[in-house]
Amino acid sequence: MKKLTFIICMAVASFNAFAQDTPEKPLRIIAIGAHPDDCDMKFGGTAALYAQLGHKVKFLALTNGDAGHQSMGGGVLGKRRRAEAKKAGEALGIEYDVLDNHDAELIPNLNVRHQVIRKIREWDADIVLGLRPNDYHPDHRNAGIVVQDAAYLVIVPNVTPDTPALKKNPIFLYMQDGFQKPYPFSKDIAVVIDGVMDKKRKLLHLTNLKFLSGCLG
Repeated sequence: MKKLTFIICMAVASFNAFAQDTPEKPLRIIAIGAHPDDCDMKFGGTAALYAQLGHKVKFLALTNGDAGHQSMGGGVLGKRRRAEAKKAGEALGIEYDVLDNHDAELIPNLNVRHQVIRKIREWDADIVLGLRPNDYHPDHRNAGIVVQDAAYLVIVPNVTPDTPALKKNPIFLYMQDGFQKPYPFSKDIAVVIDGVMDKKRKLLHLTNLKFLSGCLG
């Protein structure tokens, strides 16, 4: 219990105390979702805030979104979603990577786990945000599982040795959701994003999300 409390306290310090001024050493934050737009909805405002303060933020979509439209699909849609993600990253002042796994086919296998390990290592992450593995969408659940599976292994040198292991384990956190079972989301950390809501509105427009997720970061 003491270890958990320490990790949460460190996370609060990282997200709130450092948010007051531009830091001498910027945090390196990576948020990992299943599709282009997952991180935008759940973490877009916080990402804009921290990028504005001088921290380094990356969004990573584990699939290319090539099935997520009612009348368009395949390579044309994947290309469109990748272009939208690029514009969203520019609007937030962050980096945005989209992997070329198929939408609605994400499996937390060894190959995807290694992709995630490499991305976390390449970013030299201090903080990693993922999805909880209790979502209605299999891609969301599996994205949460694969981040959990990668969490310890990012510091193990003989796993994906082509990418140097991290010297210290990042803080791993969940992005907010509204699911109640098997247990509701615990709001251990809250970040006020009022000052960057215009950026989040623009972001949601760029990714064709014509609504405002004001309760999400």
